Amino acid sequence: MTNFADDISGALCLHRWVLGALALLALAGCASVSPQRITTDRMDYGQVIADSWKRQTLLNVVRMRYADAPVFLEVSSIINSYSVGGKASALATLPSGTNPDVFSLGAEGTWSNTPTVTYQPVLGDRFTKSMLQPVPPAAVFQLLQGGWPAEVVLPTVVGSINGLRNDSLGASADPGFRQLIEVLSRIQRTGGLGIRIEPRKDSSAVVIALRREGPDAELVENGRRAQELLGLEEGASEFDITYGLLPRNRREVAMLSRSMLEIMLQLGFGIELPSTHVADGRAGAGRGKAGEAKTEPLVRIHSGTEAPVDAYAAVPYKGYWYWIDDTDIASKRTFTFLLILFSLAETGQATATPVVTVPSR
Repeated sequence: MTNFADDISGALCLHRWVLGALALLALAGCASVSPQRITTDRMDYGQVIADSWKRQTLLNVVRMRYADAPVFLEVSSIINSYSVGGKASALATLPSGTNPDVFSLGAEGTWSNTPTVTYQPVLGDRFTKSMLQPVPPAAVFQLLQGGWPAEVVLPTVVGSINGLRNDSLGASADPGFRQLIEVLSRIQRTGGLGIRIEPRKDSSAVVIALRREGPDAELVENGRRAQELLGLEEGASEFDITYGLLPRNRREVAMLSRSMLEIMLQLGFGIELPSTHVADGRAGAGRGKAGEAKTEPLVRIHSGTEAPVDAYAAVPYKGYWYWIDDTDIASKRTFTFLLILFSLAETGQATATPVVTVPSR
């Protein structure tokens, strides 16, 4: 009876071992990449691309302040390939009196992750069209209508408007330009500024409209003041937008808008340069007139010998670190606006945006 019981027990153990081995083999055969990797990859790669874009732009702003050539590399594609594999083995023999428990079990798995990133330099015709051509004047007003504040858009993008000159290379703006920004900011907040595309015989024209009538007396007064500063025809409410230094008539708004390289050069005057670099002539201190008040920088860029602990963006250059403070919301907003302008100024041949491809096998 004892031998029979032992045989039954051994058979049951063997049964359980066989079931366990089969389960292990099934698990090995069903190994795959989880769909959750899509969320992880998309967030992680997107964050890295955004951070590298900020750092590249900041570095080019610094390089231009030092009269160094800017270099732009675009991330044209990201291919991340995963592979998962596994195998299992099991061996069992019938138990005997001398060796009642004979069972061997083995398993192994493989995992690989091979990302490939492709970069594309911005050169030739694409560089000329996207970096050297001015931002279209119509786009400036479209940004205003789209909700971007006038106190961010106009100082950053506009060189002059109807003869009113903005800050340029350290020289202060005309008083009328600063007043115009304040007036347009108030008009913008009250919804008194509009823009539309109007077909004409020769080509399409962009027209801006200022509200001249209504129950809001302050809005009407702001519209009148804006027309006065721009030298526009009194009583008119619609005006053509053109690119140029001065308008051809009193129903036209002539604007000299900046290119992306001009904007980056202007941002460079917000760098707090190391005193040794100014003293030995590595970078100029600025070009403001003697006795003239210093202009307010578009973006404040700090410098130091040590890497910052917490920064919106930071880059090393010529033995120093340059960064934008993460608590400086005004500088962060203007710098983010610059990144958006890169897309707006892209007028060359269209290229594919960064793609994250995750094949699994």
